[in-house]
Amino acid sequence: MCTVTLALAGISGVGSAIADRQAKMAQYRAQKAAVDRSNYMAKQDYLNKIQISAFKDQQKQDLFKAQLEAQAASVTAMERQKDINQLEQSRASTANQLKLQEKVAEAQFEGQQKLAESIRAQGTILASGMSAGQSTMLTLTDQERQLGQAQAAVDASLFNARQSFGLQEYNTLLSQYAADSQAYNSVIAAPMAPVAEFKTVRPVKMAAPEKPSMLGSIMTGFSAAVKTGSGIGHASGDSTLPWWSTKSGS
Repeated sequence: MCTVTLALAGISGVGSAIADRQAKMAQYRAQKAAVDRSNYMAKQDYLNKIQISAFKDQQKQDLFKAQLEAQAASVTAMERQKDINQLEQSRASTANQLKLQEKVAEAQFEGQQKLAESIRAQGTILASGMSAGQSTMLTLTDQERQLGQAQAAVDASLFNARQSFGLQEYNTLLSQYAADSQAYNSVIAAPMAPVAEFKTVRPVKMAAPEKPSMLGSIMTGFSAAVKTGSGIGHASGDSTLPWWSTKSGS
């Protein structure tokens, strides 16, 4: 009877140990697969975020480069326009000076003509044989008066010509200033350097579950064998004796 009991207990214990081991290994494999899947997805998400950040940073760099080139081109255009404005101002100023010189030459020529006419008129009066007297003096005085009036007109013409020249020069400089200001305002502001994307945080790798120990399954099988043997032994003999005892219960 003891041999049969031992055999049955052993079979029960081995079966329990195997079943426990299989159950624990199945649970272990399921947990490990879940951890591996979670780690794989976290890694792929991490790599995707790195690629996205790198793409965004490259876009920012390309845009910044384009903005720098546009800003440099606008500065070059502004300098070129200022050179053109200076040339135009010099041309207009030269034209104003030529006009003034022409007016001065005309006035000087007119003044010389008036003086020559006055001298001829006075010579004619003196050569006419007119007796010296109040009439002669009045005639000569009138010639002097006419010469003075003519010279005053010439001087006024010169004064007006110089005033006109000054106003034209002022307008020329004002136009240059306005054109330079417009060119300066067309300059694109210097772009700000791009800020890099936030560094992607590396995910923390989940630890794999601990592989179940064989000892646990062995202890489970041993416990099942003891329970099985105890049950059979107690059912067939003296309950005061251990089921593995070789003594007969009768």
